[in-house]
Amino acid sequence: MKLVALSMVVLSAAMIVRPLHAEEGESGQRGLALARQVCSECHAVQPQQLQSPNTRAPTFVALATTPGMTSTALTVALTTPHAGMPMFRLSADQRQAVIDYILSLKQAGSTPGK
Repeated sequence: MKLVALSMVVLSAAMIVRPLHAEEGESGQRGLALARQVCSECHAVQPQQLQSPNTRAPTFVALATTPGMTSTALTVALTTPHAGMPMFRLSADQRQAVIDYILSLKQAGSTPGK
């Protein structure tokens, strides 16, 4: 996956900011579990991981701390086919849980990984 192409898709969709709610903390925990199962083969999904297993795949912290990153932008990234990223099926609730987890990394004040 080309980081530039992903960034263009994500940033072009970053028009709507969705505030986090208390229940999204629980969703974020489900999102971490899903990310470990579905995403961790290519992406560093936890804040302490500074580099993704696939060096072309951004870390979740890098995604979370991308300027303008929103739930909408991540939804587009997870539902739009792009080079290098396998298509997989997540329910809307599962997808939102992963998104909530990614955005929680920004809320926690994590520093970008590579």
